[in-house]
Amino acid sequence: MHIKKCSTFAFMTSYKKMKILLLLALFACNGIFAQAPADYHKMSQHLVSLLNQYQADRHHQMTSPPHSSVSVLMTLTNGEMQQVARQYGLEVIDSVGRIYIVNVTYNTLGTLSKDSRVERIEAEPMVRQAMDVTPGQVNATPVYSGESLPQAFTGEGVAAGIFDNGYDFTHPAFLDAQGQLRARYYYDFCWQNEDGTKGHAMTTTEEIAAYGGTHHPNASLHGTHVMGIMAGRAVDGKYQGMAPDADIYAVHFNSYPEDFEASDQQTSANCVLGFKYIFDQAEKDGKPCVVNFSNGESYTFDKQRLLESEALQSLTGPGRIIVVCAGNDGNRTSYLEKPTGVIQAGAGMVNGVGGGDIIDMDIVTPGNQNVRLDFLGMRLTNFTIDKTISFRTDSVLELAGDTCSLATTTMLGDVSLKVWKSDFVDERGDVFHVHAKLPTPVYMVLCGALFLLTSESPAWVYSDIKYCPFVNLTGVNAYCYAQPGHSIWWPGTLPGLITVGATGYKSSFKNIDGNMNTAMEEFAAKVNGQIALFSSKGPTYEELTKPDVTAPGVSINAAFNSYVGITDPLRKELTDKVVYNGKTYYYTAQSGTSMATPVVAGAITLWLQANPHLTTEQIKDVFAHTCTHPEQDLTYPNNTYGYGQIDVYKGLLYILDLPNYIPELSLEQPAEVRFTLQGRRLHIRPTPAAPTSDSPATLSIYTTDGRSVRSMLLDGDLSADLSTLPAGLYAVQLNTSHRQTTGSTLIRLK
Repeated sequence: MHIKKCSTFAFMTSYKKMKILLLLALFACNGIFAQAPADYHKMSQHLVSLLNQYQADRHHQMTSPPHSSVSVLMTLTNGEMQQVARQYGLEVIDSVGRIYIVNVTYNTLGTLSKDSRVERIEAEPMVRQAMDVTPGQVNATPVYSGESLPQAFTGEGVAAGIFDNGYDFTHPAFLDAQGQLRARYYYDFCWQNEDGTKGHAMTTTEEIAAYGGTHHPNASLHGTHVMGIMAGRAVDGKYQGMAPDADIYAVHFNSYPEDFEASDQQTSANCVLGFKYIFDQAEKDGKPCVVNFSNGESYTFDKQRLLESEALQSLTGPGRIIVVCAGNDGNRTSYLEKPTGVIQAGAGMVNGVGGGDIIDMDIVTPGNQNVRLDFLGMRLTNFTIDKTISFRTDSVLELAGDTCSLATTTMLGDVSLKVWKSDFVDERGDVFHVHAKLPTPVYMVLCGALFLLTSESPAWVYSDIKYCPFVNLTGVNAYCYAQPGHSIWWPGTLPGLITVGATGYKSSFKNIDGNMNTAMEEFAAKVNGQIALFSSKGPTYEELTKPDVTAPGVSINAAFNSYVGITDPLRKELTDKVVYNGKTYYYTAQSGTSMATPVVAGAITLWLQANPHLTTEQIKDVFAHTCTHPEQDLTYPNNTYGYGQIDVYKGLLYILDLPNYIPELSLEQPAEVRFTLQGRRLHIRPTPAAPTSDSPATLSIYTTDGRSVRSMLLDGDLSADLSTLPAGLYAVQLNTSHRQTTGSTLIRLK
């Protein structure tokens, strides 16, 4: 499920004849050389690609290319944006700190980039959903489906932001106890206005309810499912999300713009706007806000998303939290390291989820590397080396910023490869970018390739995991240097955001038709409660430890978008249904870090109810003190689990500082007891699995500053009348003769 064609570098002037003759002798294949134009050095690579496509369309006499302008992020070195905008006819949409979000025509871009007041212009592709794996078992752990969360914290008064694709606001999971919709804000980037522009905001519950949901052809089940995990309410007592009383603030974007011709061409500028719209509306409404973003993009070493990264991190602050997915590439490898003194190091290359027709990588080395790419014959008929392209990095270095273009013809068609020295600074050595276009989108599926470095110098290689992951070849010593890690998606690589990996439990389930679905068994955790095999792992390219935290992400059950047609594959994933107002609504089990992320975002929604001013760093401190450790022999934090698996309840106790005020308070809720409030009467209900006891239980009630206000024996009548207590938040401790029925909870009396 990819959302972009990998950008290629634009080169518009020719090399001098002497340089061509010299370099032809250095390379194994015939090549064509060109010089990078200075006009575009301030632009991100994808923006250059978009501009090239526009110019190509105009060159082929297309009278009306699909897009004449593009939304970009832009910074100035000096000067007033108002003056620059007036001079170039820019539409200034918004700003985040020093970064401006503007619409600019393609005809203006070249001239604009040469203006000395302009520092950088950036427009990278919109990101993709982190749900690339198949559905699995439902409700891995009750607490993570919202069933055992304390009654006192439900997300009331907090904005639960969801930035995603495809919403069904008619689903009963998103109503309050009185049957009213809880959505307070909705922005649709794909909304077609009468004047030809796109984008529309709805700021009242009545307008959103009348609209009903995302009607666009590009809408998916993803946003509704994520919203259900984060903020869904139980229907018929089932499938409650993490924050069932939170107010919902949603933004819809197109996560499937496959190419330049897509009707909804959206860029990184729209990504920044989406977050800002949610935070701005929540601030206007006086609510703390956490935004869930279960989307991402494979990270590239050349860091083209500089302004986008800066803007997203600057949007966070006290009561303004962004939670993002780690990605689903944990079972793929994108990093290769060649140690000093190892003469040859390489790996095989296979197709990624983005397709099999692109090779995109960066090579970092302090000395020369002899680079060899072998393109293989078809696996079923002639799985041997078909054609080879090779080059020396020191020869590319002699080009002084120019680009080498190499080519060969395989049995399936032409391969074109470009190599250039990046201007990216790395203290370990020079950085070389390699980009190859293969003859067919299934080339890597049918054939594959081999990658090999030869020299005495060390090297570090970062491949775009979406298109061309590495694979070690068993028994072939030189081709086994690929290493796990470095697979975290952007923006999960950013230190100012909270990045979530996925743990897993059972991997098969019975669907709505009574058939067993076992599709997740290949990708689920090796041991229940441990990391799911698909969950991306750190470190980042900057060697930051990521993810920050994990949560269940295998087989999570939540609302299904009724605006999406139920195809045969989707029906196999349906788990239950409910009839509301004469319409049948469904639930579906899905897996991915997309599903783990709203578990954490929903938990933070509860934490913001306890402390509306929490910052990202304070939340990470909560993780450090309260997360569980699925693998005890590991050191935490680490690049698999971060600080561990989130413990929602223990986190609440830590934020409220209750263990210090009430030392006798258990840090866990009783596993086999449910507490419910009916008016001012607290009921203690053992589950069917609860062990019986011959001795009475003891119930103690405390204020949050540690004062004991009620203590009683429970013998026969498992309830307590709390009518004489004033309104407020209380801690409840239940002690029995069995561990499964001993623990604490939090209640709120109104």
